Amino acid sequence: MTVVQEALAAATSDFTKFFEAIFATDVEWTIAGHGPVARTYNGLEDLFTNAEAALFSRFAEPLRITVRGVWADGDKVFAQIDSATTAKDGKPYANGYMYIMSMEDGKVVSGIEWLDLTAYYEILDRVDP
Repeated sequence: MTVVQEALAAATSDFTKFFEAIFATDVEWTIAGHGPVARTYNGLEDLFTNAEAALFSRFAEPLRITVRGVWADGDKVFAQIDSATTAKDGKPYANGYMYIMSMEDGKVVSGIEWLDLTAYYEILDRVDP
């Protein structure tokens, strides 16, 4: 749990640093919900190329986070996170996340993420990359 707390603390002004710090390169990550981005990704490259890049390319500044809580149960770590930034069109973007991460040797090897996909899809429709 400590490694997750430390990685989140180091990523408060740029959320991408969280993934870079503790996600295994071959992580199996699921975005829960409906629509084209909701699926299981195999590896960080797949996740960033096919989900995160589309979102982050619409931001005028890095995505900032506020950690609401981190809890652990065995090798599972749960994190509740809020995010905020400004989109390239000057309008705010905000979202909330709940992560359940499976840890192995201090790295996230798999997990599932819940977020407001309506906010995700809305910014993709509204702002050009």
